[in-house]
Amino acid sequence: MLKLKGLAFRGLLYIATGALVYLFRIYDSTMDIRAWGLENLRLLKRTEERPLLVLWHGKGFLPITYFHAEHLCLYASHGRSPDYSGWRLASRFLTLRFIERMGYRVLDASEFASESRGVLRFVKTLKEEGGAIAADGPGGPIFQAKPGACFLAKKSGVTLVPVGAAISKGVRLDQWDRFEIPSFFSRGVLVVEEPIRVEAGCSDEVMEQARIELEKALNRANKRAQERLESWGGVRTATKGIGR
Repeated sequence: MLKLKGLAFRGLLYIATGALVYLFRIYDSTMDIRAWGLENLRLLKRTEERPLLVLWHGKGFLPITYFHAEHLCLYASHGRSPDYSGWRLASRFLTLRFIERMGYRVLDASEFASESRGVLRFVKTLKEEGGAIAADGPGGPIFQAKPGACFLAKKSGVTLVPVGAAISKGVRLDQWDRFEIPSFFSRGVLVVEEPIRVEAGCSDEVMEQARIELEKALNRANKRAQERLESWGGVRTATKGIGR
């Protein structure tokens, strides 16, 4: 009986996430997204290097939407405090399943005994395929690169690819990362910066220099995305905040 209930739940989940993906595709089709610097990513693929797309947490909607066909792996950190439950947990679960249906491979930290074990699995996965990560995630401070992306590059051999984004109109959530969601029929710009490589045997000092370089590259990419957007028919960003 339990097995049948499990199969029924998975079936309903598959149908629900499939419907969400279908609706999302309709929404996505109304947006006009342009990308600059894609040659940086294509060159890595031609040389068979594995990319790790790096972005700011609050700017992640557009890149995740645009690069869904790149067969990337995402690592989802998990809040292990007792109050992280109920609708927050259910919402997270549904979101991750939706991202999987979008074409990503998702490593869910909640499936591992500890966060460190999840990170080790992510390192192992990145040795075989590319991925994506938020440099200031999962809890900020906003627009400050943590050592995580450079650590992953050092341990797995992936090449860091900074990505910036800007939208013409949408909403900005009232949370630490000011997460931006584009409106229907909005315009979006992506800028892919030149790759950053971290040698396997580098020192802590070199790692810190790479982290600073990555932070600067991300800020530069987002600034360039905003400039491209504003030069695109005089469009300026018009986002409004909404509560939690």
